[in-house]
Amino acid sequence: MAEQILKRVVPVVLPLLFLISLAVFLATQMSFAPADRILPGVYMLSINLSLLDYPQAVSALKKLEQDMQKPLTVKYQGKSWLLPMDRVGLKLNCQQEARRAINIGRSGPLWQRFCERRQAYRGIRLEPEIIIDTGLLQQQVSQTAKDIILPPRDAGLIINNDDTVEISPAQSGREIDIQQLRQDIRERLLQQDTSPIELKPVEIPPARTTEEVQAMGVDTLLGMFSTQFDPNNVNRAYNISVAAAALDGLSIRPQEIVSFNEVVGPRSTEAGYKNAPIIINNELVDGLGGGVCQVSSTLYNAVLLANLEVTERANHSLPVPYVPIGRDATVVFDAVDLKFKNNTDYWLYLQSFVTGGRLTVKIFGNHRFKRDVVIRSWVEETYPPRTVVEKDYSLRLGDRVVKQKGAQGYRAASERIVMQDGKVIKVEKLPYSVYKARHQIISQGMAPPASLVKNPDPPGEAVEQDRGNPDVLP
Repeated sequence: MAEQILKRVVPVVLPLLFLISLAVFLATQMSFAPADRILPGVYMLSINLSLLDYPQAVSALKKLEQDMQKPLTVKYQGKSWLLPMDRVGLKLNCQQEARRAINIGRSGPLWQRFCERRQAYRGIRLEPEIIIDTGLLQQQVSQTAKDIILPPRDAGLIINNDDTVEISPAQSGREIDIQQLRQDIRERLLQQDTSPIELKPVEIPPARTTEEVQAMGVDTLLGMFSTQFDPNNVNRAYNISVAAAALDGLSIRPQEIVSFNEVVGPRSTEAGYKNAPIIINNELVDGLGGGVCQVSSTLYNAVLLANLEVTERANHSLPVPYVPIGRDATVVFDAVDLKFKNNTDYWLYLQSFVTGGRLTVKIFGNHRFKRDVVIRSWVEETYPPRTVVEKDYSLRLGDRVVKQKGAQGYRAASERIVMQDGKVIKVEKLPYSVYKARHQIISQGMAPPASLVKNPDPPGEAVEQDRGNPDVLP
């Protein structure tokens, strides 16, 4: 009977004893700790986090972060520099890393927890996520190792004092591979290796190569024009300088149409313009950007002398003193423009500058399109001014004062004569320019003695007369 019971029990008890023994053995090979503490055997790099609670783990990780923020040595071709790691935004997410350490063996599927506890028994070395600000690292490298950083230089044009043209060759630049350096720093910190890090330079190509500038074909002066202005008229001189600077260095593609207004932009206080005299409704009044039309007129004449095509141009309502009659070009932003076309097969390059009281515009292009050009202009018709008499109740009866001097109007013609090898190859009639006559306005006194009053608004009726232009009439 006992033998029968034994035969029945042994097959059950032996496996059970084996499982219990296995469980006991495995339990002795696993790491255990209270629920609020990190399992024994858990390390963050070389920092032992065993049995630390959350605040203690955060504190230990902050010390690790401080150690990582000590300067590292970087080197290049025999030179070395100290890179301050506390200025590159290096940090650890200490709270997140502490939670990760506490969760070892306590989260995830049962089999995962078992494996993690077994690993902790043997020792787990965690690697923290190291955060480095790429922008700050770039800034520190640029300051620390600035001797090896070389910005690229684009190819460009050099205009000599004698108006000959040379090409300034392009040059590649050199900078440090910041992403590679960022990766190298992380690896060294994780390995707790303080040996110098070799900087790896990368070549930076220029944005514009020498070959590209050569292909532009700019090699000679096609045309230039200068005008004079009074530098003592400070606001107007300043406006001329601002507009001229906007044109200076302009490159124009073959067949491109250039708009003066698009290049120079709005004449506003934000753009730096000031009040100076401008022509509005046949009168000189102060306005924002006064003087800009001298720049557009100077450019217009340079364009004509360079034998370029003018696609849009308008003259002032009154003749201007800085260019011959019929050769001015007025502009009003968003209303009246000066436009011309690069009708050559090569690029154009503009120079526009002010020297003292002299404004100069030069247009450079290819020698194959160089022509000798002469511009002629003349008056074909004149328009005499009319005299307008206005009643003025602020003047004594019988007194007459010239309120506005009159000026003749004109219809001017102009032409462009193009020559090559001393021979005329083209005579081009340019559009007529019509300048309105400026009426003379005389104020006629209407107030009896001792009863002067302010003029009514609107003023009294005006009477047109054909008389002379004295400043004060009896």
